Formats: sequence, structure tokens, C-alpha cells
Amino acid sequence: MKIAVVGSGAAGLTAAHLLDPVHQVTLFEKADRFGGHTHTVFIPEGPDAGTPVDTGFIVFNQKNYPLLCRLFERLGVATESSDMAFGLTDRHSGLEYCSDFPKGLFAQKRNLLNPAFLRMIADILRINKKAKAAILSAYPEAITLREWIQLQKPGREFSDWYLLPMGAAIWSMPASEMQRFPAAMFLRFFENHGLWDLKNRPQWRFVTGGSQSYIKKIQSAFRGEMRLSAGVIRIRRSENKVTVRTDKGLEDFDAVVLAAHADETFAMLEDPSEEERKALADWKYTQNEAILHWDEMLMPNRRSAWASWNCHIFASETVSQPAQPVALTYWMNRLQKLKTKRDYFVTLNAADQIDPRKIIRKINYTHPHYDFAALASQKKLPSLNGKRNTYFCGSYFGNGFHEDAVRSAVQAADLLGAKL
Repeated sequence: MKIAVVGSGAAGLTAAHLLDPVHQVTLFEKADRFGGHTHTVFIPEGPDAGTPVDTGFIVFNQKNYPLLCRLFERLGVATESSDMAFGLTDRHSGLEYCSDFPKGLFAQKRNLLNPAFLRMIADILRINKKAKAAILSAYPEAITLREWIQLQKPGREFSDWYLLPMGAAIWSMPASEMQRFPAAMFLRFFENHGLWDLKNRPQWRFVTGGSQSYIKKIQSAFRGEMRLSAGVIRIRRSENKVTVRTDKGLEDFDAVVLAAHADETFAMLEDPSEEERKALADWKYTQNEAILHWDEMLMPNRRSAWASWNCHIFASETVSQPAQPVALTYWMNRLQKLKTKRDYFVTLNAADQIDPRKIIRKINYTHPHYDFAALASQKKLPSLNGKRNTYFCGSYFGNGFHEDAVRSAVQAADLLGAKL
């Protein structure tokens, strides 16, 4: 079959890679590079010139990313263990800590006698146990995270210094919106990833040489055609063919795999069915600006409080009612074991806090926005595949991460006779 794959993020690349040996595949990508959130930047100058640093997709683990791991094994992608820890700096209260016990947790010695901080730790221990039990008792799907937190009756520090910033960091969204996040989805995700456990958490890993390594492996083995700067404007379906329109003209295919974001996918369809409309029309996405830089000013004052993921609350805001999204900084030397003279960081949503002279690259990423409408739409997605010679995949089929993209692509490819 002659198959078009639209979009070259994790879903599109996986689908194209799996379909390529058994079909004639053309991959369309609107940007000037392949990979979507898989974006490795090479330090352009200075003492560490040429060092690869990931800015989007960074880490994964065997337990929660089994299909991605299988894909990496198939491609022969080398990986290494990463070092994960969560931290927070509150410029309003002066608090800073990270989850490394005991040096990071009590990086500020005064927190050993700080009632608010000790109350947060007590609430974490108490509520983590209750959360694991809540998974088994199945909370109503309609309850929000804020409502679930209120049921636990914690101190405000539990929300402001721990749960909401961590959720905002994971889903790259403002903490105020995390309060409206579907609680059942949040609880299940934390349980599946071992985040309610203080011990025996999964071992996280990163791709040696940067995540671009797996894209290169797919490209080098690809027999079909991969097109950059080839945005798809419209998809027209008829009984026996699918017509893809780009600014270069029209091209006919036997089938199409749509691996773009849900909102982009819906906009491409010339005549979406009612079923497609119900599954795709309600999806919303949020924009996040990621900045690769080497400015340490956003990091905690005490280096023992430096974590892999560092949330920042500025003096003009609180987590519950922020003036701006909670800023997040990834310390890439720790996450990717960079052996560099400088420390490198990827920061979301804090451009005005970074010395412009130390900025290396600014990149915009888009993430699915999860609310109850999105979850209702999500349940309808699998039934779309195969109808009118059209197949769908993307991270929005799951929690919005690499494994979700790969899983949906594997399922779509399987319907077209290709397996991982």
C-alpha cells in the first residue's frame, strides 16, 4: 500500500518506521527538522562546544515505557541511567529543598525546626499512603485534583510546595490549572510511576548522545521518503483513496496515518465524520517556551538543593493563585551526566529571569491540555482507526508522553499489518 504519515514526532516516526518494511511510505513534516519533542541541541560555542543536550524528550524508564524500550532495542539505541530528583525554590518564603534525603531535603538546616515544612513532610507520608488506597477504591472520574486534595485535609504547604508544583512540572502546565486536573488520571499516573513511593522508584534513563540518536537510526534505515517543510493543509477521503494536499500540490495515497496533535489533525480533515468530530474537536493545547542556557541564578542558593527538576515560585505569586505559570528548570548535567565545564539548564516559562547573554536556544513546545472534556474525547479515539482509510496516533491517546505516542503508533501500524 501507498501510505502517507503526517507528523514526525514520536508517533509519526514510530509509525513510519514500522510501516516502511511492508508498505510504500511517505512521511510529511511541516517543520524544518524531524522529531517533534525529540530535540537535541548541540552547544554551539564556548568551552563545551559540540556537547549534545536534550530540550524536550529527556528521560524514560523500563517499567512505564516498555514499547519505547522495545523500539530502542530494535534500533540498537544506547541508553544510560539518569539521576532523578524533584526540588522547589519559593522566592516568597525563601524555602528551598530537593527530594534527596537527607542532604537535599534539609539543605536549609532551619527546616529541621520549621513547622510548616515538617507539616508538609508529614502530609506527604500520610497522603501518599491514602493515595495508593484511593487507586483501589476508584474515586469518581468527575472529581478534580483540588477537590481530592481538600478531601485529604492537608496543610497548604502540601499543595503549594509539593503536589501542585510536581504535577505542573510533569504536565508542563500552570499550577492553577493543575487544580482542575482530573484527579483519577493524576492518581493513576502517580501510582503507575511509583511517585507515591518514597523507595523503589523506577530507574530513569536517557539516550546516550542525546535523543536525536534514535531519530538518526530511523532515518538511516528508512526506505521510503521523508519530507521536511512539507506541511499538510488538507486531507480528502474518498472510497478508494486519500488525497493529501500540501503547498506543493495534491498527492493520492491508499491510506493516511495522522500523527499530528489532535487539534491540528482535526483541522486537516476536509470532511470529518461526526465520530471524528466528537473525538478530536474538543482538544486544547498549551504552549511552553523552553530555554537552553547556562545561567545559575534560577537555581537554589544552596547547591545541595539542586535537583533534576527544579520548580520556582517567584515572590509575586503563590502556587494556588499564580501570577504566571510555575517555572521549571531541568538541570541537564544531572539528568544526562554531562561532563562539561559549565552547568546547563532547560527552563520553562521564566524567560525574563534568565541573563540573555547566557541563553543558547529558545524552543516552543506544545502539550495536550487535559480536562474532563479531553478524557471523554480520549475514550472515543481507538474506534476511529481504520475507517475511511484513516488512522490516528499521538501522545494525546494517553498521558501525553513519549510512551503514549509510541503505543498509539504501534496500534495503528498493527492494523496496517506491521508490528514492533
